[in-house]
Amino acid sequence: MKRYLVLGCTAALLAATPALAASDHSVTKSNNPSVAAIDDSVDPALMKLHVDQLKGKDIYGAKGENMAEIEDIVRYDNKLYAVIDVDHTIDVSDKDVVLPLNKLHMKGVQLTLDMTEQQLQGLEKWQKGRYETVKGKGPLSELSR
Repeated sequence: MKRYLVLGCTAALLAATPALAASDHSVTKSNNPSVAAIDDSVDPALMKLHVDQLKGKDIYGAKGENMAEIEDIVRYDNKLYAVIDVDHTIDVSDKDVVLPLNKLHMKGVQLTLDMTEQQLQGLEKWQKGRYETVKGKGPLSELSR
């Protein structure tokens, strides 16, 4: 009789083990930061630069092509954006768009962007008065607060 009782308890424990493991796994997973939270961060090398160092700086695509030029750095909802001129190669400034700074990366001394020209054209058009111009002499890391 004891043998059947021990076997029954053992079987019950073994059957419950996958449920407990799944439960523990989901708790562990929820404590990890999401990928989106990590991707929202701005390149630390970019945050060391001053606004004046970024104004007029060209932005290059993944293939090395000159894609845009930074006109200004602005803030909206506590996030930093670059106002970029996507038509700068033909000296027409009627297509300024806002690009979140977390989309830009420093590769050496060049600013790079992993977007196509078509994706750039589809970004939100810059609207004067909607964004606060970032002013100051320090690096972006100090001005972003």
